[in-house]
Amino acid sequence: MRNIIIGSGLALLAGCASVGDTRSNPPLLDLKSSRPPQQVAECIRDAWQNTTVLGVSVGGILQTSGDRYAVLAPDAQTPIHLVDLASAPSGSTVRYHFYRTWQSPLERVTDAVRSCAG
Repeated sequence: MRNIIIGSGLALLAGCASVGDTRSNPPLLDLKSSRPPQQVAECIRDAWQNTTVLGVSVGGILQTSGDRYAVLAPDAQTPIHLVDLASAPSGSTVRYHFYRTWQSPLERVTDAVRSCAG
């Protein structure tokens, strides 16, 4: 019985991914913006919070660390959409990562990233 419980717990953990797992996928979008990273990050967060899929918001959580920003849109416990933003000499760099490499992200999600970076 103990082995079943341990095996079940490990199976549940195997289904979860971390920010590092999502970030390890090559970016689907690698953009430059003339806008500061905080401004682009806030725009993406707000756009994702106003984007719905099957009546549910994609969401958007903004994290900061110094002059670096990340916008996450989790799906259960997996950060399925992730945008990394950093300062650049003429504005910022914007890198969009998508966790599900076997699937294409919704255009509404990537369009928001492009629009905010533009």
